[in-house]
Amino acid sequence: MNSQKNLYIIIGGIIFVLLAAAIYFFTLPDKATSETAEDKDSVFEEPREVIPTVDSSVKVTIKGKTEAVIQVSGIPDGTKEIEYELSYNTSTGSIEGVFGLIEVDGSDKASEDVTFGTCSSGVCRYHAIKGMVSGTFKFSGSYGEKLLESTFDLDK
Repeated sequence: MNSQKNLYIIIGGIIFVLLAAAIYFFTLPDKATSETAEDKDSVFEEPREVIPTVDSSVKVTIKGKTEAVIQVSGIPDGTKEIEYELSYNTSTGSIEGVFGLIEVDGSDKASEDVTFGTCSSGVCRYHAIKGMVSGTFKFSGSYGEKLLESTFDLDK
């Protein structure tokens, strides 16, 4: 009978420890929900580099719909290169893009030929652009870096 009493005490002790542990873990404040959004942003997001924009005298145009020319005027003094990225939707629903680099020779004007499509072995398949073309141009030179973002309607 004494061994049966010891067994009940052991089982009761185990149940007591499990209940105490469950109560402890379920009543702890959830650290993830107690953090503010500001705390999470400061921990999880890398700070973004802010690049200033170019002066409003800088103008970019795109002439053409398939084989096109990017024309840049009013380029800031000291500019060495202009990195560009153009993105657009096609009539098939895909998002396409063109990117490149324009070397600047000290002039305040530059141009670059672009193809809105893909070319291989002398055969080009042009994209049917639907809507506007978005462009980002990063000017780099003795002044550091500056940005120009614009949209272009190639139908005009």
